[in-house]
Amino acid sequence: MAGYEARPGDVTIYKEREKKNDKAPDWKGSALVVIPDGAKPGDVVKMEVAVWAKGQYGTMLGGKISPARQIDAPATPNRPRDTFDDNAPW
Repeated sequence: MAGYEARPGDVTIYKEREKKNDKAPDWKGSALVVIPDGAKPGDVVKMEVAVWAKGQYGTMLGGKISPARQIDAPATPNRPRDTFDDNAPW
């Protein structure tokens, strides 16, 4: 949706248009979860949501929620992507 901005507590799910296999979720999205006690009050964590249509006629949705995957930052002079062993024999 153009112009939609998720707020803490929101779940956003989209129908998966191109399932790569039969076990892939039918719907995917994200949730902005407000962390209760234990963290700083009001802390928000982005989680991934995956949902499958279940039941004989797909009348029930079942799914899972997991931590959002972090995209590895590109290499920089201060943070190289790979670590090399300068003492390697090759």
